[in-house]
Amino acid sequence: MTCLLLFKWAKIKTSRVSTLSFVPLEVDHTNLSRIFSHLGGGTFFGLCCLLTGCSTFEEALEMASRGDSTKVDKLVRDIYGGDYERFGLPGWAVASSFGNMMSKEKREAASKEDLARATLITITNNIGSIARMCALNENINQVVFVGNFLRVNTIAMRLLAYALDYWSKGQLKALFSEHEGYFGAVGALLELLKIP
Repeated sequence: MTCLLLFKWAKIKTSRVSTLSFVPLEVDHTNLSRIFSHLGGGTFFGLCCLLTGCSTFEEALEMASRGDSTKVDKLVRDIYGGDYERFGLPGWAVASSFGNMMSKEKREAASKEDLARATLITITNNIGSIARMCALNENINQVVFVGNFLRVNTIAMRLLAYALDYWSKGQLKALFSEHEGYFGAVGALLELLKIP
């Protein structure tokens, strides 16, 4: 589970879900909205198992750390020869996740490590995009990412921090917890202790 908390200003609250959840928090919880996505850490691991034959989450991350996603993903520069200035898209941005896999030659050239890295980038970019949209919608400038997807996953943490800062022009900050995998359990305990 990866849980995303979007802060205006509030105490931390988590929810017990098995999917990616986006929970904006504020002092007045009467208008609390939640957004869920079925694409998260479980999707990353499942796809890596399918595409690479790995058997553990740590093995999937290790493979991803050695891969090159640009051999798998089609970038803006692959289509336009550089930046696409009309829409403000830098050449290094992903235009199509796994877009190069339509070519037989590029499929044959891609390693299992490249596939693992592209899978990690795809899922992380999805999380970051949804986080940014939710934050803009709620007028929030800090996003706290928690959950086991981020456990020992420095690639995703760096990408989320950079992407939120870059695409928001410095207005949105990604924050991470030291014990990110325990927030679901803490949230469940706090909910259990609310005895009427």
